[in-house]
Amino acid sequence: MLRGWGDPRGKKYSVPRGLHLIFPEDWTFGRVRLGTGSKFDVIPVYSGPEGDRYALWTTATSATGKWVRFDVPQDQVELVDILKDESHFAKSNVSKTGWMKIVIDGPKEDGAAPKRYQLSLAGTMIMEGDPDDEETSEVSFVEYPKEEDDKIVKISFVKA
Repeated sequence: MLRGWGDPRGKKYSVPRGLHLIFPEDWTFGRVRLGTGSKFDVIPVYSGPEGDRYALWTTATSATGKWVRFDVPQDQVELVDILKDESHFAKSNVSKTGWMKIVIDGPKEDGAAPKRYQLSLAGTMIMEGDPDDEETSEVSFVEYPKEEDDKIVKISFVKA
């Protein structure tokens, strides 16, 4: 599972009440859930002078599996059948405990190098006392590098 960490509203989340990325069957994009999330495989897809790139594969909504696509302009993540460039990400700021930032290249603009963004999971709409299956659409991207603030930008993969 992909878990986010942060301190929104002065309340730290920890397993099992962490914030997780989930793809509910009745939604076309990923959401943030308190408690548990979708399971992912992290697949290496590229290694080169710019560093290693990975992609996420999940069978959350399909027995045959789908790739996760990071749609930076729309501020959402979605599932696609075919691996695309927008599915690739780099790991950055990886700590000894496994926390990291997921970094995505933004759209290319007029031959300039693309801006880089990092995946953010937030839970400002989730209140104390909400059940473990509470969900919000607070998946977004913030410019990279960015220090921690009210957005959850540290990510880890935990065994389900």
